Amino acid sequence: MSRYLPAIVALLTLIPAAGHTSEAGGKLTLPPAKDCVEVGGIVLPGMAGGPPYAAAELKCGAKLSLVLQRQTGMNGNLPVWTMVDQVTITKPSPRHELLQPAYCSSSRFPDASVFALGRMAEQPDGSYRSEKLVKAWRFDIKRERLTVIPVDGVLCELDAVD
Repeated sequence: MSRYLPAIVALLTLIPAAGHTSEAGGKLTLPPAKDCVEVGGIVLPGMAGGPPYAAAELKCGAKLSLVLQRQTGMNGNLPVWTMVDQVTITKPSPRHELLQPAYCSSSRFPDASVFALGRMAEQPDGSYRSEKLVKAWRFDIKRERLTVIPVDGVLCELDAVD
């Protein structure tokens, strides 16, 4: 096990959160459930000419929620987001994490934004690759839903840091 793994995991958590804050900051029209804190998020690609979408990762006590949001307006310079779907996630172990579409892809759904629940393992070349994926979802833009997909064919990877 690499001594750098905790730092890489922290970076994986911070990068999507920073992207969400700077690109998708604003307010939800429906506030998250009581005692929930946003721990990450990402802006998702939408259809050409359609509204922007975002996904937020919320920590609600011991559980996580993945919330899909659509931009429904503006409040000054900040976008207003409306929740369109939500998935509750139970981590099988503390080492499992929600892996973001920036790192994940599916051979069955090559054009979809894919989220996965699993672990990242360091490879001999210093890169990281997913292992022990237990669940995966794709963003179904036509139905505005997070749809469960098979984990076989899902791969999350991060190139080696020099």
